Amino acid sequence: MNVPVPELPRLRIRSRSVLPVVQGGMGVGISAHRLAGAVAQTGAVGTISSVDLRRHHADLMELSRNANKATVDAANLVALDREIRAAKALADGRGLVAVNVMRAVSEYAANVRQACASGADAIVVGAGLPLDLPELAAPWPDVALMPILSDARGIALVVKKWARKGRLPDAIVIEHPRYAGGHLGAAKIEDLN
Repeated sequence: MNVPVPELPRLRIRSRSVLPVVQGGMGVGISAHRLAGAVAQTGAVGTISSVDLRRHHADLMELSRNANKATVDAANLVALDREIRAAKALADGRGLVAVNVMRAVSEYAANVRQACASGADAIVVGAGLPLDLPELAAPWPDVALMPILSDARGIALVVKKWARKGRLPDAIVIEHPRYAGGHLGAAKIEDLN
């Protein structure tokens, strides 16, 4: 039996029209090019997590095994470039390929710049207030910027600071304190309210 599927209203992100489906960035090897590219290929938003992508590349793992932090970081930037390019090839011009970068990691700025330079359509930043994201992405004005925030105060601060820099978020991902899977770091259950 064929049941007609209603057309979903589209999201407008920068100059792109996409299905209102966003595959979140799941770190350490889950959200890589295959998943993100396949989701984008359907016309939705596929997201690559920037965390330790070298694990998907045997040559980069071999190069960085037991290496110093600088070598590991460099290998991860090469892997990020490869993953974005592979996801974009899978997407074949459809949807959006986003990269999720955690503000709290030491290589945040390098990951944002590499993602933009490698052709990501959007940068999604959580785990902190990305007040400097407009400056980091300034050379790539067509890249959508989407902070992940969890309260009205954080949203107001980001919008105010970014507006002074001539840029507003293209979208804001709201992490609900009760359902964010521990991401918000509440010390006790009462703090969730």
